Amino acid sequence: MADAVFYFTKLGSTGKTAKYIAERIGAEAVDLGTEPDADPSKYDRVILGSGVYGGSPSKNVREFAEKHKDAMPKISLYLVCAFKDKKAEEQLRKISGELGVADSIYFNKPRKMFGVEGSKLELYIDSLKKN
Repeated sequence: MADAVFYFTKLGSTGKTAKYIAERIGAEAVDLGTEPDADPSKYDRVILGSGVYGGSPSKNVREFAEKHKDAMPKISLYLVCAFKDKKAEEQLRKISGELGVADSIYFNKPRKMFGVEGSKLELYIDSLKKN
């Protein structure tokens, strides 16, 4: 199965997380900031990664998801956000609903979770490996 992590990063955390996830699951990491016309149709699964800006995903990820919604058969979404707990959950529900993605998760300070067994990020990666 060919997977890809399509992401947009402003400050670097979302990009580093995308590359980490891609490496761990054997996927390609695609930066929508430099490859806005990337084609997701050649992948069996697409993982979208975005920061949260004013309660919304990046424009690049939103436009990519809208443009290619019919070409992405299996989608997962991760958000990197400043909030955690209730506020982050609200943002996640709102954004995943807008993008039409049921499989979604948020991370607060994901780089602190790299390689930490049992962390939210590592559990997400494990779930991606199983599916």
